[in-house]
Amino acid sequence: MKILTAIDSMKGSLSSIEANQIIADVVTKEGHTIEQVAIADGGEGTVEAVVKNNNGQKVAAHVQALDGSMIVAYFGWFEAEKLAVIESAAASGIQFLNDTAITHPKNTSSYGTGQLILAAIDRGARTIVIGLGGTGTVDGGMGLLSALGIEFFDSEHQKLSAKGSSLAKINSISKEGLDPRIQMIDFQIAADVKSPLTGPDGAVKMFGQQKGLEKAELDEYELAMTHYQTLVLKGESSAPGDGAAGGLGFAIRIFLKGTSRSGFDFISEQTGLETLIQQVDLVVTGEGKMDNQSLQGKVPVGIARIAKKYGIPVIAFVGRFSGDESSFYDEGISVIVPIIDQVMTLEEAMTHASGNLRRASKRALRLVTLIK
Repeated sequence: MKILTAIDSMKGSLSSIEANQIIADVVTKEGHTIEQVAIADGGEGTVEAVVKNNNGQKVAAHVQALDGSMIVAYFGWFEAEKLAVIESAAASGIQFLNDTAITHPKNTSSYGTGQLILAAIDRGARTIVIGLGGTGTVDGGMGLLSALGIEFFDSEHQKLSAKGSSLAKINSISKEGLDPRIQMIDFQIAADVKSPLTGPDGAVKMFGQQKGLEKAELDEYELAMTHYQTLVLKGESSAPGDGAAGGLGFAIRIFLKGTSRSGFDFISEQTGLETLIQQVDLVVTGEGKMDNQSLQGKVPVGIARIAKKYGIPVIAFVGRFSGDESSFYDEGISVIVPIIDQVMTLEEAMTHASGNLRRASKRALRLVTLIK
């Protein structure tokens, strides 16, 4: 039997590459053949996936993290195409959040993601794909734009800090300092979030609390974001995807003339995923947490939709599942297999994810082999 494994990263536990290798070890020991595809959806793991699948290289850059500390972050680089692939989460990721006031959304900035863009331009990039996902900022992209030379001023023409607390104070925006090389770059946004910048499904109301906003702060912060949007768009509505990554989608679309595409579709095209699926007997995928949000196009469902077209069965391994199973089966997933096999805490589950996945894959493979 020929099997394709394309498991999304299980945040805090396993990368896509690590999870795929566990499946590969089990499959090959049983005498089957395996094809591995590192996979992501534009968020965490995107750079690792495209570099692994296409023999690119990871380039280091010293940038400012969400919490203001200096870190080394990486972007993917493909010399022949002059293509750079950036994860916004690398510098502005939710992993930098903590319980102190330092990382409250009013105090955080996407500045480091802008620095990654500059590093890619310095290397000679002509196309820059920016994956939006897993970020901890809600600054409307002010930080990113500031790193590229755009300046924000209040009503007294005092320059504002590029962070969330400045959104309500913006009176004017100057593009005079914008790096002139920007206009020569083809910016592409890789994201599957379709939220507008504001409104009930926007960057603040939908995602603000998971990034540190208190429920009581949402209305005030929403007003600040709406003020920013109105100033920039002059009353026009924002577009689907503008609310991705705390408003980075909006900033890249408007100020950098970026075009949007599905993060999953980008990875799928990079890997020739659909062709690979047609050539196997079984597809193995999965993610750390599968719920109804996964139906919006996250990796396992995207893979299942392709496999369904060709009648290929799909096993999805998950750390946790909640939702309507029938909806996932309708999308092409044949069976959802939780990898937890005993009572344990979330911390224990994350620590032992490797062993849990290995045991679950052995059980599932034995069952598949028995049926065949």
